[in-house]
Amino acid sequence: MGKYRFIAIDVDGTLLDDNDKFDVNRLNKDIELLQQQNYHFIIASGNSYDALSTIFQPCPLVKEFVAENGGRLIINGKSVYGKTHSIATLQQLYAFIKHTFPSPDILSLSGETQTILAEQYRDVLVPFYPHHTYFSDLQKITEPIYNLNVGWAKRKLSQAIIQGYVNQLNEQFPNLIQATYSGAYGIDILPAGVNKALGLKRLVENYLNGTLDQVVAFGDTSNDIEMLSEVGYGYAMKNATNDLLKVADKVTRYDNNHAGLLSEIEHQFINR
Repeated sequence: MGKYRFIAIDVDGTLLDDNDKFDVNRLNKDIELLQQQNYHFIIASGNSYDALSTIFQPCPLVKEFVAENGGRLIINGKSVYGKTHSIATLQQLYAFIKHTFPSPDILSLSGETQTILAEQYRDVLVPFYPHHTYFSDLQKITEPIYNLNVGWAKRKLSQAIIQGYVNQLNEQFPNLIQATYSGAYGIDILPAGVNKALGLKRLVENYLNGTLDQVVAFGDTSNDIEMLSEVGYGYAMKNATNDLLKVADKVTRYDNNHAGLLSEIEHQFINR
């Protein structure tokens, strides 16, 4: 895979197993070997940077992030780009969700430094949000908001049902938002024009002196479709959703519970 210079990976369902674990030592060793060959290793995730910086705290070589499904770019701990929702848009979305869909099991906003949850979820355990607070009035939120996430993990709604909600949101707010299935029974609602492919393109072209066709990307679900479709080579995980499998160039030999990502990276880029 000689023409490629960048390896971009999703996190949930790709690097992480179903218990949200990964082999830290193995990843660190792989990145070290990749960097010796002048590859950039990029995290491309729907997660907030707050969550990602916590996940990768034991991985000091991980320095380039496409967070919030492309809505925020971070290099060496510095935010170099961000696209945010207006409070007016958040108010419209909040009212629409409340009156149109079944009551969510969680509703959260990804802010600059923390996750902000609706007050009614104060008693819900949220270990996946390392720093968080609560809101009762959207007008009082002062920090930038990159993403509104809504989910039905307790109800375990099917992907088909949730995709229907995604379609409704995109039809209702065509020039304001881009909603996408996030996995884990949830929806990420992003500002219009935000997806992983565009975020990755902006990072690689504007900051790393490369092009999207020099990227190999790995993902597992619907919010990876644009990324796998537009990079030079796209891998779907063996455990990927059917819509992603349809656009992938190749499928990993193993799933996320059997180190499928790292096995494929080692096979293709390290143990040659």
